[in-house]
Amino acid sequence: MQCGIGRTGTFYAFEQAGISPDGISMAKGLGGGMPIGAAWMRENVAGLFHAGSHGTTFGGTPLACAAGLAVLDVMENEKLLAHVREESGPWLESLQSLVRDFPKQALVVRGRGFMVGVQLASEPGPYLAALREKGLLAVAAGCNVVRLLPPLTATRAELAKSVEIFRSVLAAKAG
Repeated sequence: MQCGIGRTGTFYAFEQAGISPDGISMAKGLGGGMPIGAAWMRENVAGLFHAGSHGTTFGGTPLACAAGLAVLDVMENEKLLAHVREESGPWLESLQSLVRDFPKQALVVRGRGFMVGVQLASEPGPYLAALREKGLLAVAAGCNVVRLLPPLTATRAELAKSVEIFRSVLAAKAG
């Protein structure tokens, strides 16, 4: 699981698939940089846990819980889910243009919201290094995918800049 809270444009990615899970876990996206983890489960699943059968060294710390609540407040007050849904469409369309313009390098763009992978024709290492040199942080996903995970607060201009940087790297590598 690596979808992050709100990253796909809904609070949980499973909401888009019409899935109703028995339990979910949450962590990094909930903490805004503060280490936190949380779980939600249906009552019949929660009933399988008994006092003392589970726990963590740092579980339930007031500071982490306060950070989690603050993240939820910011997400709601700044309407970040709506922002991701609104801005991701144009961003994905721009990223698709890379496939049209560089078909020998960029094979497929796929993803939802602000969680996108660009499948390359070769391993991503050299591309990742070049992107990083130009100020765009990305990570590898699998053997030949560059994963882009902009912050939920990314502006349209910042998203456009990410495509511009990716385009310049593809052009340089095609050269």
